[in-house]
Amino acid sequence: MKPLTGLRVLDLTRFLAGPYSTLLLGGLGAEVIKIEPPGEGEFARSRPPFAGPQGASLARQTEDDLGMALLHRSRNKKGITLNLRSQMGRELFLQLCKKADVVVENFAPGTLDRMGIGFPVLQETNPRLILCSISGFGQFGPRRAWRAYDPIIQAASGLTSVTGYPDRPPVRCGAAVSDTTAPLMAVIGILAALQLREKTGRGEWVDISMQDSSFFLLPDLIEFLVAGAAPERMGNGHVGGAPFNVYQATDGYVALCGLSSTDWTKLLRAIGREELAEDPRFATILSRRDHREAVDAVVQEWIGQRTVAAAVEHLQRQEVPAAPVLSPAELLQDEHLVAREMVVDLAHPVHGPLPGVKGIGMPIKFVGQRLAFDQPAPALGAHNDEVYGQLLGLDEATRQQLRQQGVI
Repeated sequence: MKPLTGLRVLDLTRFLAGPYSTLLLGGLGAEVIKIEPPGEGEFARSRPPFAGPQGASLARQTEDDLGMALLHRSRNKKGITLNLRSQMGRELFLQLCKKADVVVENFAPGTLDRMGIGFPVLQETNPRLILCSISGFGQFGPRRAWRAYDPIIQAASGLTSVTGYPDRPPVRCGAAVSDTTAPLMAVIGILAALQLREKTGRGEWVDISMQDSSFFLLPDLIEFLVAGAAPERMGNGHVGGAPFNVYQATDGYVALCGLSSTDWTKLLRAIGREELAEDPRFATILSRRDHREAVDAVVQEWIGQRTVAAAVEHLQRQEVPAAPVLSPAELLQDEHLVAREMVVDLAHPVHGPLPGVKGIGMPIKFVGQRLAFDQPAPALGAHNDEVYGQLLGLDEATRQQLRQQGVI
């Protein structure tokens, strides 16, 4: 039994932050029911890149090809269609809410209220129901109504301002870090709300702001700011000291961090430069910070004469924190990630495993049992009969009428 077995989640999410939160809940064992509009479904179904019976491509190769965003983010979910813009659709949704534990959505703030299914209505329908709302700037505050995507939140949270080099414009992080941090906070909030419900008997409204979540990633920079050292763009360096950088080897790059005195001592031993321990420029963390260019030159001289693999293996044997700078292509072949089932095959809901198509595995591990995204994304409306027939008890004639009316 998985840890969230028995938990039922209604998934109204789209794009990345929302679907990633419900993906994790599904991987932990929750019954996640993904709700899409009838007809074409959510936009991720038709968004490139695609994957199908012939593999992955930037353009559809067969009519069965589906967007990889859907195949990746809708694993371990059941799929139904429902028109929430119709009165009957809203009534059916509230019937589902009576049998659910959690609703997750990432519409703009106020959307559920305008649809007639805001938190007060959900609470009246099912007092134990938990609503989790993920938005750019949260459900309250001066910027509540601002629209946002990941780059907007990176900028507004401070991440962009401290990324890049001082003589160049600010740069966003290459990964969608804001879109993928917010769902982690959402899952934590949902789990906390479930625990609170055990004590109070009532559900809560979990308000997740992407800006809040990304701002939470800056504790060290804020600490230095408050102490009088204004954060600035330092490339791969860090305001706290040196060595803290990326260094060029003969065939690639090595990341190395050694701010503490212990790390510095181990590094000098590893590269055969123990005599530098007596150099006053490198005597303390502060002095190494003030002479970071000299520190980097010492490290670069040693790494620059070796391959990435040779440098990293030697440094790690000497307990010096170092790693290769791996590209996405290299990560898909990384033996450690493969061993930990973080690189997995992606499957099509009809055709099964797709040739050469890989996805990201479950990042939460239990020693006592295996957790995995072990069910493919559903075909559009694949679980309509199960959910509307078995869960809500609607007979086939009623379901057929709802289909004809465009409700499901």
